[in-house]
Parts: sequence; structure tokens; C-alpha cells
Amino acid sequence: MDRDFVMVLPGGRVPARFVTLEDGTPGVEVEGVSFPHVTDEVPNGIEGNSDEQRRVIDGLRQRFRITSEPSVLAFDVEEPETGERQ
Repeated sequence: MDRDFVMVLPGGRVPARFVTLEDGTPGVEVEGVSFPHVTDEVPNGIEGNSDEQRRVIDGLRQRFRITSEPSVLAFDVEEPETGERQ
């Protein structure tokens, strides 16, 4: 399932990758940290459960000036080759 994509956030883009987590569930890797791929609250999202995950999410919020702080960080998916959003 590993597949590169561009994570589109309000205010910016960051390279990311769809991955399979150790327990076999779908995940997203961004900035070297793996997250569960959350799809029940939003079409695509990540949630920070560990300190490292929360650090990355807080860094993304700060870098892209995302002021809302819901538990799930929602994002759009853009294919790197085409620039097409899904």
C-alpha cells in the first residue's frame, strides 16, 4: 500500500506517504513519523496519539498557521506527478 502523495493543508503542502502500520491498518507517514489514517470524521486525516505524533502535528499547525486544533488534522491528497487532488 505504500504510495507517495502530497499532503495538502490549509496554507501549505508537505510530502507524505500512505503506509501500512505494524498492526496491518492503513497509515500515513509524514516527516518520518507514522500516524493512523483517520477517515471516519473527515475524508483524510491524521491524529496524534503519541508525543512524537503530537509534536509533528503541532509543527505542521505552526508552520502553516492552522489555528483550529481539533484532535484530527484533516488534509487533501494530491498526487505528486499530476498535481491532481483526490
